[in-house]
Amino acid sequence: MELSDSRLSAGIPGNYKLEVAYLYMLDQFRKIYVSDQIQKISKVYDQLEKNLGLQDETAVITIYARKIITNLKYWGAEEKLVDDSLVLLNELSLGFSAGRRLMRLPDIQLLLNNHSCEHFSFLSSEADLMTMRSRTTFYASLMRLLCLDLNDNDTTFYSFMQPLTDVVREIYDVFAMSAPTVDQERVKRMYTMK
Repeated sequence: MELSDSRLSAGIPGNYKLEVAYLYMLDQFRKIYVSDQIQKISKVYDQLEKNLGLQDETAVITIYARKIITNLKYWGAEEKLVDDSLVLLNELSLGFSAGRRLMRLPDIQLLLNNHSCEHFSFLSSEADLMTMRSRTTFYASLMRLLCLDLNDNDTTFYSFMQPLTDVVREIYDVFAMSAPTVDQERVKRMYTMK
């Protein structure tokens, strides 16, 4: 997986079928070994440490987070990959302990602070309409993670809301006719899909 992801970040096209297979494998592993109901002392974690150097469930969750973020970043035009990645993120965010582990990861903190169309093309108003529908799952998962660890921290909340506030301001400017350079058709697409 690391090799595939590094190729994507270098601009080398990835293999769609391989990415689908990675997500399937990660989802099956999650169902069996990454859950609040599963006892954490499992022989599989001993083998993961011995063969891959993954010492605990947090290291495994880090792999999930990086794979999800990589897919959202580089495969934004592929509806199935985006949907499967978001379903995986959503499932991980549903569990209390897995969700809290996710929230502690720097990758997820980066995602919470940079969830805009500049980073993820499926959030763009120029994205395919079917792919744009994935935003609901994306923001539901992010909000669930944010609420796990918010603790009345206004700064974290405002930081999370900033990209959304920028979009609302852009829409407001169009309707107020104070921004003649904004493409009204693009804003209509943004508005109808939310």
